[in-house]
Amino acid sequence: MRRIITLTLLSLLLGAATAAADAVEQKAARHYRAGEWANAAAMYGLLIDRHPQRTDCYARAITSAAMRDSLRPVAVTEQMMLLHRALRAGVPVDSLIISVGRESIALGHAGIYERFLKAAAESEPWMSRIVDAALLRYYTARRDPQAIERYARAMLAGQPGAPAWLFALADGQLGQGDIGAAARTWLEIAADSAAVRRYGAPTLQWRSMVDAGLALRALGRPDSAATLLRRAYDSRPTPYLKRLLSDRPEGSE
Repeated sequence: MRRIITLTLLSLLLGAATAAADAVEQKAARHYRAGEWANAAAMYGLLIDRHPQRTDCYARAITSAAMRDSLRPVAVTEQMMLLHRALRAGVPVDSLIISVGRESIALGHAGIYERFLKAAAESEPWMSRIVDAALLRYYTARRDPQAIERYARAMLAGQPGAPAWLFALADGQLGQGDIGAAARTWLEIAADSAAVRRYGAPTLQWRSMVDAGLALRALGRPDSAATLLRRAYDSRPTPYLKRLLSDRPEGSE
């Protein structure tokens, strides 16, 4: 009988604890949706105390702090404290970065994500490569060609010849109107089959052949363009490439 009573009491206590935790989570979500940033930051802080490895709680605590203190430098300080706490708890860095980006963009304040990343790299220099890659993705999505080129070059400094970073570099160069530089970068990818094999990037090589061919056409080099487009067609034939090869423009090499 005593055992039954003990088990019943434990069950009731566990149920009460679960209900309390659920109540905190519901309050946190409600404050967040309502834009009550001080309350949201406090509630997500409590949730982190209870669940120190939950990436979503850190992301919302970081964005809540940033929204609450958007005009005060203390916001970045608190965000870095949350970052350090997440790292100590073993939260995966990539997952945290993605979550902060998703929450910031959903709020319509993508600048929170950008500032968080730059502050993270300054606070934790070992994260620089991770942050540079994230910023490259961010600026690619926002179509900022100068920033795309800057961060693509930063990534290439650590991985010279990597097709993904070269392809991003060409994107930035083209976005700035430098079709000649973009063509040279695409040609570099197309020519370096060893790097393509090493990084497993045959699709990027094929796309670079096509893009370089189109760029060379625009630059008045139809023979070189046709050679590249033929190579791309032989590698992966498509109706589009077949049409391009059959409709060769006139021009001087």
